[in-house]
Amino acid sequence: MTRRFACLAAAAVLGLMTACTPVQVKPYSDSMFYGNCIMPFGPDPCDSDMEICQTFQDVFKTDYPNVEACRAACNKIFIDQNNKYLGRNCFYMLDHGGSLCEQQCNRLYPKQK
Repeated sequence: MTRRFACLAAAAVLGLMTACTPVQVKPYSDSMFYGNCIMPFGPDPCDSDMEICQTFQDVFKTDYPNVEACRAACNKIFIDQNNKYLGRNCFYMLDHGGSLCEQQCNRLYPKQK
């Protein structure tokens, strides 16, 4: 009985240690980012998905000093593209691309979140 209890206690401790260890999430590859971007969940009435996603992907051709600067670049693209595609029913796509852009910033600059 004590052996069984010791095994269960060891398993519980191992489980707690694993649950408390932060997981480092790898950045998206270029193709993964683009693929995730052009395939949004839900309705997609926008006819410019590829162009919008390429614009967001271009953010990562530049190195930034920190995560805030990276997110600011994503936000600037979002605002600029929102003005460009105003009235073309592309807000859903812009929101999706902007969200992925910020996720990529968090993945590229994980210690600075």
